[in-house]
Amino acid sequence: MLEKIQNETLSILRQYIKRGESVALLDYPNHFNAGDLLIYRGETNYLRQLGATLDYVCPTHTYDRRVLEERVPSGPVLLHGGGNFGDRWPAYQGFREKVIADLPHRKIVQMPQTMDFQSETELARIQELYSAHPDLTLMIRDRVGYERATEWFPKNEVVYCPDSAFGLGTVDAIAAPKHDVVVLKRGDHESVHEDHAVFAPAYVTDWHVSLADNLKWWPVTLIGTVLHQVKPLRRRLYPTFRRAFEWQTDMVVDGAVEILSQGSLVVTDRLHAAVLAVLMGKPVVMVDNVNKKISTIYNELLSEFPDAHLANSFVDAERVARSLE
Repeated sequence: MLEKIQNETLSILRQYIKRGESVALLDYPNHFNAGDLLIYRGETNYLRQLGATLDYVCPTHTYDRRVLEERVPSGPVLLHGGGNFGDRWPAYQGFREKVIADLPHRKIVQMPQTMDFQSETELARIQELYSAHPDLTLMIRDRVGYERATEWFPKNEVVYCPDSAFGLGTVDAIAAPKHDVVVLKRGDHESVHEDHAVFAPAYVTDWHVSLADNLKWWPVTLIGTVLHQVKPLRRRLYPTFRRAFEWQTDMVVDGAVEILSQGSLVVTDRLHAAVLAVLMGKPVVMVDNVNKKISTIYNELLSEFPDAHLANSFVDAERVARSLE
Protein backbone atom coordinates (compact mmCIF):
# COMPACT_ATOMS: atom_id res chain seq x y z
CA MET A 1 0.00 0.00 0.00
CA LEU A 2 2.83 2.42 0.82
CA GLU A 3 4.43 1.91 -2.59
CA LYS A 4 1.05 2.51 -4.24
CA ILE A 5 0.62 5.83 -2.40
CA GLN A 6 4.14 6.94 -3.28
CA ASN A 7 3.77 6.02 -6.95
CA GLU A 8 0.43 7.84 -7.18
CA THR A 9 1.96 10.93 -5.59
CA LEU A 10 4.97 10.93 -7.92
CA SER A 11 2.69 10.53 -10.93
CA ILE A 12 0.69 13.59 -9.87
CA LEU A 13 3.72 15.72 -9.00
CA ARG A 14 5.38 14.97 -12.36
CA GLN A 15 2.62 16.96 -14.04
CA TYR A 16 3.80 20.12 -12.26
CA ILE A 17 7.50 19.57 -11.55
CA LYS A 18 9.79 18.58 -14.42
CA ARG A 19 13.07 16.65 -14.19
CA GLY A 20 16.00 19.02 -13.85
CA GLU A 21 13.78 21.94 -12.90
CA SER A 22 14.84 24.38 -10.19
CA VAL A 23 12.11 24.84 -7.55
CA ALA A 24 11.46 26.81 -4.37
CA LEU A 25 9.68 25.43 -1.29
CA LEU A 26 8.24 28.07 1.04
CA ASP A 27 6.90 27.87 4.61
CA TYR A 28 9.61 25.59 5.98
CA PRO A 29 8.20 24.44 9.39
CA ASN A 30 10.70 26.09 11.73
CA HIS A 31 9.16 24.66 14.92
CA PHE A 32 8.85 21.48 17.00
CA ASN A 33 5.70 20.04 15.41
CA ALA A 34 7.20 16.86 14.03
CA GLY A 35 4.20 16.26 11.77
CA ASP A 36 5.05 19.27 9.61
CA LEU A 37 8.68 18.20 9.41
CA LEU A 38 7.69 14.67 8.43
CA ILE A 39 5.75 16.28 5.58
CA TYR A 40 8.77 18.44 4.69
CA ARG A 41 11.06 15.42 4.61
CA GLY A 42 8.56 13.58 2.42
CA GLU A 43 8.37 16.58 0.07
CA THR A 44 12.14 16.77 -0.30
CA ASN A 45 12.34 13.00 -0.91
CA TYR A 46 9.75 13.28 -3.69
CA LEU A 47 11.58 16.23 -5.26
CA ARG A 48 14.78 14.19 -5.26
CA GLN A 49 13.05 11.28 -6.96
CA LEU A 50 11.59 13.66 -9.54
CA GLY A 51 15.06 14.95 -10.36
CA ALA A 52 14.20 18.53 -9.37
CA THR A 53 16.71 20.77 -7.61
CA LEU A 54 15.50 22.53 -4.48
CA ASP A 55 17.30 25.87 -4.65
CA TYR A 56 15.33 28.02 -2.22
CA VAL A 57 13.74 27.07 1.12
CA CYS A 58 12.47 29.48 3.75
CA PRO A 59 10.22 29.62 6.82
CA THR A 60 7.59 32.32 6.96
CA HIS A 61 9.77 34.81 8.83
CA THR A 62 12.77 34.73 6.43
CA TYR A 63 10.93 34.90 3.10
CA ASP A 64 12.64 37.29 0.69
CA ARG A 65 11.15 37.64 -2.79
CA ARG A 66 14.40 38.99 -4.24
CA VAL A 67 16.47 36.07 -3.00
CA LEU A 68 13.81 33.64 -4.24
CA GLU A 69 13.77 35.20 -7.72
CA GLU A 70 17.56 35.18 -7.86
CA ARG A 71 17.95 31.54 -6.82
CA VAL A 72 14.88 30.20 -8.68
CA PRO A 73 14.24 32.62 -11.56
CA SER A 74 11.69 30.53 -13.46
CA GLY A 75 10.76 27.21 -11.83
CA PRO A 76 7.66 26.40 -9.76
CA VAL A 77 7.17 27.96 -6.35
CA LEU A 78 5.87 25.29 -3.97
CA LEU A 79 3.96 26.07 -0.78
CA HIS A 80 4.52 23.53 2.01
CA GLY A 81 1.65 21.10 2.58
CA GLY A 82 -0.12 20.17 5.80
CA GLY A 83 -3.35 20.92 7.61
CA ASN A 84 -3.54 24.72 7.78
CA PHE A 85 -5.24 25.81 4.53
CA GLY A 86 -8.12 27.96 5.73
CA ASP A 87 -8.81 30.25 8.66
CA ARG A 88 -7.98 28.04 11.67
CA TRP A 89 -4.26 28.87 11.48
CA PRO A 90 -4.25 32.50 10.19
CA ALA A 91 -0.48 33.11 10.36
CA TYR A 92 0.32 30.31 7.91
CA GLN A 93 -2.64 31.15 5.66
CA GLY A 94 -1.59 34.80 5.69
CA PHE A 95 1.88 33.86 4.52
CA ARG A 96 0.48 31.88 1.58
CA GLU A 97 -1.66 34.86 0.64
CA LYS A 98 1.36 37.17 0.70
CA VAL A 99 3.33 34.88 -1.62
CA ILE A 100 0.40 34.50 -4.02
CA ALA A 101 -0.03 38.29 -4.16
CA ASP A 102 3.75 38.84 -4.51
CA LEU A 103 4.22 36.41 -7.41
CA PRO A 104 1.40 36.80 -9.97
CA HIS A 105 3.87 35.94 -12.76
CA ARG A 106 5.02 32.61 -11.30
CA LYS A 107 3.65 29.07 -11.31
CA ILE A 108 2.62 28.37 -7.69
CA VAL A 109 1.73 24.91 -6.41
CA GLN A 110 0.22 24.51 -2.95
CA MET A 111 1.37 21.06 -1.84
CA PRO A 112 -1.22 18.62 -0.38
CA GLN A 113 -3.31 20.30 2.31
CA THR A 114 -6.45 19.75 4.36
CA MET A 115 -8.93 22.59 3.82
CA ASP A 116 -10.62 23.98 6.94
CA PHE A 117 -12.79 27.11 6.84
CA GLN A 118 -14.96 28.27 9.74
CA SER A 119 -15.91 31.71 8.39
CA GLU A 120 -17.80 32.30 5.15
CA THR A 121 -16.38 35.82 5.07
CA GLU A 122 -12.81 34.51 5.20
CA LEU A 123 -13.58 31.91 2.55
CA ALA A 124 -14.98 34.59 0.22
CA ARG A 125 -11.93 36.81 0.75
CA ILE A 126 -9.50 33.97 0.01
CA GLN A 127 -11.54 32.86 -3.02
CA GLU A 128 -11.19 36.35 -4.49
CA LEU A 129 -7.43 36.47 -3.88
CA TYR A 130 -6.76 32.99 -5.22
CA SER A 131 -8.94 33.43 -8.30
CA ALA A 132 -6.87 36.46 -9.33
CA HIS A 133 -3.72 34.36 -9.74
CA PRO A 134 -3.38 32.97 -13.30
CA ASP A 135 -1.30 29.88 -12.47
CA LEU A 136 -2.14 28.60 -8.97
CA THR A 137 -2.64 24.88 -8.33
CA LEU A 138 -4.24 23.69 -5.10
CA MET A 139 -3.40 20.13 -4.05
CA ILE A 140 -5.84 18.66 -1.53
CA ARG A 141 -4.93 15.50 0.41
CA ASP A 142 -8.43 14.09 0.93
CA ARG A 143 -11.10 13.44 -1.67
CA VAL A 144 -13.90 15.04 0.35
CA GLY A 145 -11.90 18.26 0.53
CA TYR A 146 -10.94 17.93 -3.13
CA GLU A 147 -14.60 17.84 -4.18
CA ARG A 148 -15.36 20.88 -2.04
CA ALA A 149 -12.31 22.79 -3.29
CA THR A 150 -13.25 22.24 -6.95
CA GLU A 151 -16.56 23.93 -6.14
CA TRP A 152 -15.10 26.75 -4.05
CA PHE A 153 -12.06 27.54 -6.25
CA PRO A 154 -13.31 27.06 -9.82
CA LYS A 155 -10.76 29.48 -11.33
CA ASN A 156 -7.79 27.56 -9.92
CA GLU A 157 -6.58 24.11 -10.81
CA VAL A 158 -7.53 21.74 -7.98
CA VAL A 159 -5.88 18.31 -7.71
CA TYR A 160 -6.21 15.41 -5.30
CA CYS A 161 -2.81 14.27 -4.02
CA PRO A 162 -1.99 12.06 -1.00
CA ASP A 163 -0.27 13.53 2.05
CA SER A 164 3.43 14.08 1.37
CA ALA A 165 4.60 12.47 4.63
CA PHE A 166 4.21 9.04 3.01
CA GLY A 167 7.22 10.05 0.90
CA LEU A 168 9.37 9.48 3.97
CA GLY A 169 9.16 5.71 3.32
CA THR A 170 9.63 2.98 5.89
CA VAL A 171 11.27 4.03 9.16
CA ASP A 172 13.18 1.90 11.66
CA ALA A 173 12.63 2.24 15.41
CA ILE A 174 15.74 3.38 17.23
CA ALA A 175 15.30 1.18 20.32
CA ALA A 176 13.18 -1.60 21.80
CA PRO A 177 9.87 -0.42 23.35
CA LYS A 178 9.86 0.57 27.02
CA HIS A 179 6.06 0.74 27.31
CA ASP A 180 3.11 -1.24 26.03
CA VAL A 181 1.44 1.95 24.79
CA VAL A 182 2.58 5.45 23.79
CA VAL A 183 -0.27 7.97 23.85
CA LEU A 184 0.64 11.01 21.77
CA LYS A 185 -2.09 13.60 22.36
CA ARG A 186 -2.55 17.07 20.93
CA GLY A 187 -2.25 20.01 23.32
CA ASP A 188 -3.68 22.66 20.98
CA HIS A 189 -7.11 23.81 19.79
CA GLU A 190 -7.44 20.95 17.28
CA SER A 191 -7.91 18.51 20.17
CA VAL A 192 -11.47 17.60 21.14
CA HIS A 193 -10.85 14.88 23.73
CA GLU A 194 -9.86 15.21 27.40
CA ASP A 195 -10.24 11.58 28.46
CA HIS A 196 -6.71 10.34 27.76
CA ALA A 197 -6.11 9.82 31.53
CA VAL A 198 -7.61 6.36 31.06
CA PHE A 199 -4.17 5.44 29.72
CA ALA A 200 -2.43 6.45 32.97
CA PRO A 201 -0.04 3.44 32.97
CA ALA A 202 1.09 4.34 29.45
CA TYR A 203 3.65 6.92 28.31
CA VAL A 204 1.51 10.02 27.59
CA THR A 205 3.12 12.92 25.72
CA ASP A 206 2.92 15.25 22.71
CA TRP A 207 5.51 16.12 20.09
CA HIS A 208 8.58 17.56 21.77
CA VAL A 209 12.36 17.56 21.67
CA SER A 210 14.74 16.94 24.55
CA LEU A 211 16.21 19.69 26.71
CA ALA A 212 19.59 19.09 25.07
CA ASP A 213 18.06 19.54 21.61
CA ASN A 214 16.22 22.67 22.78
CA LEU A 215 19.53 24.15 23.89
CA LYS A 216 20.93 23.50 20.40
CA TRP A 217 17.84 24.47 18.39
CA TRP A 218 17.01 27.87 19.88
CA PRO A 219 20.42 29.57 19.46
CA VAL A 220 20.60 28.47 15.81
CA THR A 221 17.08 29.75 15.14
CA LEU A 222 17.59 33.07 16.94
CA ILE A 223 20.96 33.74 15.28
CA GLY A 224 19.48 32.98 11.87
CA THR A 225 16.52 35.29 12.53
CA VAL A 226 18.77 38.15 13.64
CA LEU A 227 21.18 37.77 10.71
CA HIS A 228 18.29 37.71 8.27
CA GLN A 229 17.37 41.24 9.35
CA VAL A 230 20.63 42.45 7.74
CA LYS A 231 19.48 42.59 4.12
CA PRO A 232 22.94 42.60 2.47
CA LEU A 233 23.72 39.29 4.23
CA ARG A 234 20.64 37.38 3.06
CA ARG A 235 22.00 36.18 -0.28
CA ARG A 236 25.44 35.42 1.11
CA LEU A 237 24.19 33.50 4.16
CA TYR A 238 21.41 31.56 2.45
CA PRO A 239 23.51 28.34 2.14
CA THR A 240 24.17 28.49 5.90
CA PHE A 241 20.47 29.01 6.64
CA ARG A 242 19.62 26.02 4.43
CA ARG A 243 22.08 23.73 6.23
CA ALA A 244 20.53 24.81 9.53
CA PHE A 245 17.06 23.86 8.28
CA GLU A 246 18.21 20.37 7.33
CA TRP A 247 19.96 19.92 10.67
CA GLN A 248 16.84 21.04 12.54
CA THR A 249 14.65 18.76 10.45
CA ASP A 250 16.80 15.74 11.29
CA MET A 251 16.73 16.67 14.98
CA VAL A 252 12.94 16.90 15.21
CA VAL A 253 12.20 13.89 12.99
CA ASP A 254 14.69 11.75 14.92
CA GLY A 255 13.03 12.92 18.13
CA ALA A 256 9.62 11.88 16.82
CA VAL A 257 10.93 8.43 15.92
CA GLU A 258 12.43 8.15 19.40
CA ILE A 259 9.08 9.02 21.03
CA LEU A 260 7.13 6.39 19.07
CA SER A 261 9.91 3.82 19.51
CA GLN A 262 9.12 3.77 23.22
CA GLY A 263 5.77 2.00 22.73
CA SER A 264 4.76 -1.35 21.29
CA LEU A 265 1.51 0.34 20.23
CA VAL A 266 0.65 3.98 19.50
CA VAL A 267 -2.59 5.80 20.39
CA THR A 268 -2.90 9.33 19.01
CA ASP A 269 -5.10 12.18 17.83
CA ARG A 270 -2.27 13.56 15.66
CA LEU A 271 -2.46 12.55 12.01
CA HIS A 272 1.27 12.34 11.45
CA ALA A 273 1.92 10.37 14.60
CA ALA A 274 -0.43 7.83 13.02
CA VAL A 275 1.36 8.05 9.66
CA LEU A 276 4.76 7.69 11.33
CA ALA A 277 3.55 4.69 13.35
CA VAL A 278 2.41 3.04 10.11
CA LEU A 279 5.77 3.79 8.47
CA MET A 280 7.48 2.22 11.51
CA GLY A 281 5.28 -0.88 11.29
CA LYS A 282 3.68 -0.25 14.70
CA PRO A 283 0.01 -0.88 15.49
CA VAL A 284 -1.77 2.45 15.88
CA VAL A 285 -5.19 3.47 17.19
CA MET A 286 -6.35 6.90 15.99
CA VAL A 287 -8.80 9.29 17.66
CA ASP A 288 -10.28 12.11 15.58
CA ASN A 289 -9.44 15.80 15.90
CA VAL A 290 -11.68 18.84 15.63
CA ASN A 291 -11.90 19.04 11.83
CA LYS A 292 -12.11 15.25 11.24
CA LYS A 293 -8.96 15.11 9.13
CA ILE A 294 -7.83 11.93 10.85
CA SER A 295 -10.99 9.94 10.17
CA THR A 296 -11.13 11.31 6.63
CA ILE A 297 -7.61 10.18 5.76
CA TYR A 298 -8.08 6.96 7.72
CA ASN A 299 -11.11 6.08 5.59
CA GLU A 300 -9.30 6.97 2.37
CA LEU A 301 -5.78 5.64 2.98
CA LEU A 302 -4.77 4.48 6.44
CA SER A 303 -7.52 1.85 6.73
CA GLU A 304 -5.66 -0.08 4.03
CA PHE A 305 -2.83 -0.73 6.50
CA PRO A 306 -3.74 -3.80 8.61
CA ASP A 307 -2.36 -2.42 11.90
CA ALA A 308 -4.17 0.95 11.68
CA HIS A 309 -7.43 1.36 13.64
CA LEU A 310 -9.89 4.18 14.33
CA ALA A 311 -11.61 4.80 17.70
CA ASN A 312 -14.35 7.19 18.78
CA SER A 313 -12.51 8.55 21.83
CA PHE A 314 -9.50 7.80 24.02
CA VAL A 315 -11.74 5.60 26.19
CA ASP A 316 -12.74 3.66 23.09
CA ALA A 317 -9.10 3.62 21.97
CA GLU A 318 -8.14 1.82 25.18
CA ARG A 319 -10.71 -0.87 24.39
CA VAL A 320 -9.35 -1.24 20.85
CA ALA A 321 -5.76 -1.26 22.11
CA ARG A 322 -6.52 -4.01 24.68
CA SER A 323 -8.13 -6.12 21.96
CA LEU A 324 -4.89 -6.00 20.00
CA GLU A 325 -2.72 -7.33 22.82
